[in-house]
Amino acid sequence: MKKIFALAILLCGLFVVSPSVKAQDDTKAKKEKKEKKEKKADKKDDADKAAKEAEKAAKKAEKDAKKKAKDDAKDAKVEKEAKADKKEKKEKKADEPKADKKEKKSKEEKDADKAEKKEKKEKVEKVEKVDSKKVADKNPTVKPEPKTVKKADKATEKAAAGDDKIVGKDDKGRTIFEGPRGGRYYINSNGNKSYIKKDN
Repeated sequence: MKKIFALAILLCGLFVVSPSVKAQDDTKAKKEKKEKKEKKADKKDDADKAAKEAEKAAKKAEKDAKKKAKDDAKDAKVEKEAKADKKEKKEKKADEPKADKKEKKSKEEKDADKAEKKEKKEKVEKVEKVDSKKVADKNPTVKPEPKTVKKADKATEKAAAGDDKIVGKDDKGRTIFEGPRGGRYYINSNGNKSYIKKDN
């Protein structure tokens, strides 16, 4: 009897333990499948990111190349003009007889030379202004010129002010209104009331 009882307990134990072991095996297999899927998805995402970054880099390189080509063209143009001016001067000097070189230049020639120098300076300054504008666009510390003050249009003023009394205009040309309790304000460019502080 003892042997049968022991055998029965052993069989019951096997039935209880075997489903839990099987469940653990099933969860392990599911976890492994899930991890494989995640790894595949990560690899795909990494490949997509790398492709996008390569595309961005190619676009940036193309943009920089175009910009450089434009700058080089402008520089070449300025250099050509300078060379042409030098050539013209050499030709003028060669055409003049040696006796004239020794003599002092007349007043008209001096004025003509001054005018040429001014024109050259203006050309150089124009090029420098264009270059400085480019630098100003690239450099965030350079502040743009101050903008003019925007005024609200009449319809906006009328809608915001309602039945309030018009008192006058300030030094900037804005219409000053007086509210129902005596406060004075103007209508800003956004169509809002901006109250004016009272001076004693």
